[in-house]
Amino acid sequence: MKRIPHSRLAELEDADFHTLKATPETVHWGYFDNSMQAALTIDSGDLVYVETVTHHAGDAPELMMDEGIKKIYDTITEDERKPGPHLLTGPIGVKGAEPGDVLEVQILALEPRLPYGSNLAAPWGYLADDFNNEERVTIYKLDAEKNWLTAQFAYQYPSDYYVAGKVYQPDEVKRVEALRNLQIPARLHVGTIGVAPPWNGKVDTTPPDIHGGNVDNWQIGEGATMYYPVHADGALLSLGDSHLAQGNGELSGTAVETSLNCLIKVTLRKDLSLSLPVLETEEAWMIHAFHEDLDEAVRIGSHETLKFLETYYGISKEDGYSLISTAADIHITQVVNQNKGIHISIPKKVIMPNTDSNAKPD
Repeated sequence: MKRIPHSRLAELEDADFHTLKATPETVHWGYFDNSMQAALTIDSGDLVYVETVTHHAGDAPELMMDEGIKKIYDTITEDERKPGPHLLTGPIGVKGAEPGDVLEVQILALEPRLPYGSNLAAPWGYLADDFNNEERVTIYKLDAEKNWLTAQFAYQYPSDYYVAGKVYQPDEVKRVEALRNLQIPARLHVGTIGVAPPWNGKVDTTPPDIHGGNVDNWQIGEGATMYYPVHADGALLSLGDSHLAQGNGELSGTAVETSLNCLIKVTLRKDLSLSLPVLETEEAWMIHAFHEDLDEAVRIGSHETLKFLETYYGISKEDGYSLISTAADIHITQVVNQNKGIHISIPKKVIMPNTDSNAKPD
C-alpha cells in the first residue's frame, strides 16, 4: 500500500482506525439492502481498512484466489449470489447518518491482494452481438513498479457467465497467448461503492443510481473523494468490484477485475445536499448521472451540474450553461451496466470560489 503523503497525515492522526476483513460474515453478494445490519459501525471521520474480493476470482483460481477468498466462494452458494453479480464488503454504518445527509468517502490508499485481474468480453458487452455473444476471458498481471499490466493468457469461457463466481481450473479451459508485447496502464480503483438505496429489499448491484453503486469511474482511485446522498439511517456503505484498469466506457462489459485492499476515511456531511454521486479529484469536480438512455443521462447530469455550480459556487444557471459548454467535459463512464453512466468534469481552476456562495464540498 502506498504511503500517505505527509500533507495528509495531520488530518488522520486523531481519527479512529478500523479493519473490515472480507469474510463470509462481512460480505454480501449481488445486492444492496437498506434493511441489512451493519458489519461495522463507525463514527464520522474514522478510517477503515477494507478488504474487497472480486467476483471474477474463479477465472484463474491459482492466481486470483487465496484461502480467504476460497472460503467465501465455498460458503456463499450460487443461489445466494443474486440478483446482481458483485461481491461487496460491508455495510459500514455511520453513527448519526440519516436520509438527506451526504457521505464523504476519501480513498487514501489501494493495494492489490493478489497482482492479477480478469477482463471478460461479456454477453452484456456493448459489442456482444458483433462477436456472436462469445465470452472471452483475458488474465492480466500487474507490474507495480512500472505501473502497467501485461496479458498472461486468454480463453473462451466454457459456460454462461450470468452465473456469478464460477471457478474453472487451468485444465478445464484452453489458454492461449493474448495482447503480445502490449502494456495496459494501471488504474487501480474501486468499481462499486455505494450507500443503501431508498428502495426496499435486495437491490441489484448492476445498475448504478442515486445511491452510487456500480459507477465504474476509473478515477475513483487513490486521492479521490466521493460524495453520496444518504437514503437510510446509518448510510450503510458497501464497496467491492475493484479494478486494476479500465477505460471510459468499459466497452467489453468488465474492467480488469481484481481484489483490492482499501484505506478509506468516511465523514458525515450534514452541511451538504446532493441528488447524485459526485467525485472530487485534485483537479476537478465530476457530477455523475445514470439512465438507460445515454441522451437522458446527459440531460440529467447537465441539470445536476447546473444546480451544483449555483449552490456551491454562486454561478447562475445561465452562466453555468455557458461554462459547461466551454470548459467542462462530458465523459461516458460506462455503457454496459443497464443504466448507462456519464460524468461531467468541471476543472477546479475555472470555478474560483465565490465569497457569496454557500458551504463548498471541499
